[in-house]
Amino acid sequence: MQPDLIDKQQKASKASEADLNPTGFESLQIRIYPLTPDQFTAVSEHYQNWKELFQNDPHSDLEQHPDHVLRIAPLLQRSQPSINGHLILCRQGNKPVAAGILLPKSISTKVLRGFGPARQIHGYFLYGKRFLIAEDYQHDHAFQKFLLEATLSFCGQTAGRYLLLEDILIDEPLNQSLFQLSPHCLSYSHTGFQSRCLIQFPENPEDYWNQFRSKSRRKHRKLIRDNSNLKLVRITRPDQVADFLDAAHRISRNTWQTQRLGLRVKNSDKELEELMFFALNDSLRSYLLMDQDQPVAFKIGSQHRGIYHDLEFGFDLDYARVSPGETLLLLILEDLISFDTPRTFDFGTGDAEYKQRYCSETTRSRSVLLIPASLRNKSLLNYLKLSCWIDRVSRNALKTSGIYTAVRQLVRYRKLGSR
Repeated sequence: MQPDLIDKQQKASKASEADLNPTGFESLQIRIYPLTPDQFTAVSEHYQNWKELFQNDPHSDLEQHPDHVLRIAPLLQRSQPSINGHLILCRQGNKPVAAGILLPKSISTKVLRGFGPARQIHGYFLYGKRFLIAEDYQHDHAFQKFLLEATLSFCGQTAGRYLLLEDILIDEPLNQSLFQLSPHCLSYSHTGFQSRCLIQFPENPEDYWNQFRSKSRRKHRKLIRDNSNLKLVRITRPDQVADFLDAAHRISRNTWQTQRLGLRVKNSDKELEELMFFALNDSLRSYLLMDQDQPVAFKIGSQHRGIYHDLEFGFDLDYARVSPGETLLLLILEDLISFDTPRTFDFGTGDAEYKQRYCSETTRSRSVLLIPASLRNKSLLNYLKLSCWIDRVSRNALKTSGIYTAVRQLVRYRKLGSR
């Protein structure tokens, strides 16, 4: 199968209309390759270009490694067998300057905060949450805008109705380029900007604890003493992955996240492949909290290029009275400080109270849908924006009355004292 081709020189008139070329990208060529085994042998030019970009981009995520993507893509595609994943590869002559990984995505209108009967809409998401970009283009907003619009153009020509950008930090060039998109690109954020908590560890990691008052530090030590029967297990090796996933799955069946959002850890082939790949590349750093032989709480995490990523967390509600979540976090922080300390601990999205209490820095991030402009898509966008406005007004009214917080606590901890 030959790759689809978007040649900037052949689309000069369209580029002029949409202002796609403000700084002169006529020399760039974008090719789009379906993620099939015959296209990506280890000796193929586009595989080598992809790998070169991954290795040279200081902000690349291990999820974007070609070997990982080529193994995970068929597993993700099972939900949408009619849509292939694709690699967007941008070259300047023979030099690769950017790549984007598109995988199929199906989203319920309920997830997008739409009211009324739920229905599925199909599209693509940018895997790894960003493009891989050569050094010369890292902070070029116009170039990222060019990549976004070319990618969205491809989505509009295929079965993909949208391009989903997940968890984009507010100060990233990719987010800044969203404000410069042409009128032919519609955008919608179902999350809005959300707080994102980080820990920036000081040069002497032990100094992290100095941000807390002495009373708080005594409280931390007391909590660990009171739960001295609970032991922390660090998960880093490939031979630990299967048992860890099984334990996390058992815990996940009785967490507030599962009760509210659905089962979070399914012990699936996809999860096994992801964690095994992290482990084989010395990036897996997950944890279990054990009460003798009984798993009580877990954290799925990875550490790559100096950043610890908090990917998933849960505790057994039968143990809620002993604060297993906070105990686990304190023990993890002690472990991170004493061994292979990362530069940054990224809690992920959300403004949970415990994240605010332990972080040293707060930023914001959001997820955004990019949709080709059409009458049908404009109608969809108006419906979603109206639904989101109603949802936001309702939540604010409940928060003002105090009902929202009470209901959230009831949902999360309704099994307090059940053990």
